[in-house]
Amino acid sequence: MEKASLFHPIILLFLTSCAPHRVQETSLLYPVRKEKYYLVKKGDTLWKISKETGVSIEKIMEENDMTTTEIKAGQFISIPSIDRPKKILSFRWPLEGRVINFFGENINNVINQGINIMSGSNQEVKAAEDGYVIFCDYLKGWGLTIILKHPHNFYTVYANLREIFFKKSSFVEKGEVIAKASSTKNGYYILHFEIRDKYLPQDPLKYLK
Repeated sequence: MEKASLFHPIILLFLTSCAPHRVQETSLLYPVRKEKYYLVKKGDTLWKISKETGVSIEKIMEENDMTTTEIKAGQFISIPSIDRPKKILSFRWPLEGRVINFFGENINNVINQGINIMSGSNQEVKAAEDGYVIFCDYLKGWGLTIILKHPHNFYTVYANLREIFFKKSSFVEKGEVIAKASSTKNGYYILHFEIRDKYLPQDPLKYLK
């Protein structure tokens, strides 16, 4: 039985871009609610970022689940507040509707690594948590897809879309409309949604609130 995998496409996320996106060569701190994200530029080191933000290297590494101090230009790093505890993620439903295919279900000899949500009238797809766009383009077998990266190496995947409203590297807030779901011949809207922890698929129903 074939097992659908997003690991290969996620590798491609760091090699491809859905649209030209120029970033100024300055230190950028993006506010997302009570968190901040730092955009790594050429020549940056964790020591330099730590000195600039006032947050220790150890806390930055812990916040981002880093095992080494190696960083690359174009990478986003979550900068914790000095007096803020590590954020506990709480994912919201990305589309109002009902689940028609569940995690682990066999669909045409492919194991579903997320859930499929169907809506009769609503087509607005919303961000399940604060994060930033690391991919937004067509994927074979997935259609138009957007992937968000969240703190602690969590990812959410939104596929089978008709339209996307954000570009790569954009920040989005929880509950913000990021796309529109594609419709079926019967007029229903269907979204394929996944939650991944360090690339490993998780049952979204255990996280959604």
